[in-house]
Amino acid sequence: MKSQLKKAKQPLTALKNIEEKIEEIENKTTKPVERQRSQVEGQLPKLGERVIVSTLNAEGVVTAISESDAEIQIGTIRVRAKMSELIRKSSEELSEGSKQKVESKTSSVVHRPSSSSPGMEVDLRGLMSEDALDKMEKYLEQAYLSGLLWVRIIHGKGTGKLRQAVREALRGHAYIKSFEEARDNEGGEGVTVAKLNAV
Repeated sequence: MKSQLKKAKQPLTALKNIEEKIEEIENKTTKPVERQRSQVEGQLPKLGERVIVSTLNAEGVVTAISESDAEIQIGTIRVRAKMSELIRKSSEELSEGSKQKVESKTSSVVHRPSSSSPGMEVDLRGLMSEDALDKMEKYLEQAYLSGLLWVRIIHGKGTGKLRQAVREALRGHAYIKSFEEARDNEGGEGVTVAKLNAV
């Protein structure tokens, strides 16, 4: 009888040992995951915080946040970007960056006049080609001097003549690095997005 009881208890003790090991493994695996999650949450930008959108290389302010992405106000326009594309900037980094810009501008041989930002886009719709190109030229100069990295030029769809004139003027322009048609949800054929050279 005793030997039979011993044999019957052996599987039970083995099961208990296995259960204890499973609990230990679960505790070990769940704790690091929770720590990692909290670390990631600590790195997420907050509303009103200044960030850099890495894909656009542009700085803006966080206006809305969801689980996977955020809405950023860059100048006069708003864009949506994934959390992985956002780089947080502390106030110290911002002040240091502005100091470096001032120092580099004052130390350079060519002194450019300081210019306030003209906004991220210019609207040329309804203008004759000549007037539109004059307006665009003045805008691009202001945008370049204020240090904007990219701008939106709204020429509308229409017959396509103004769009053609705008893109011909941008081709080989001193301030322009490259340009492309906007995405469908951002204006498509009616808008040209131009990337500016660094000041």
